[in-house]
Amino acid sequence: MVTLYVAGQKVDWADAAKRFADPSVEGIPIELRDDSGKVVGRVKIEFAENDPDWVKAITPEEIERRLAEPGFTFEEVKQRLGWE
Repeated sequence: MVTLYVAGQKVDWADAAKRFADPSVEGIPIELRDDSGKVVGRVKIEFAENDPDWVKAITPEEIERRLAEPGFTFEEVKQRLGWE
């Protein structure tokens, strides 16, 4: 089993997303350790400072609007692209 450590402190996997979204973790050592405590991986968190305008324009409301639109199946996409 792999355990998550942030700044040397054990973190439950259920809390990982909340911790990673916190800007204060930028630059803090994040490690994955096995059952013996051996480090098996390290993660470096870097937050983008200058997102392009098109990224900033995508609001939660816009995401919901796009998710509510009808989509296409993979088969329909292949057909529209002329792959079939």
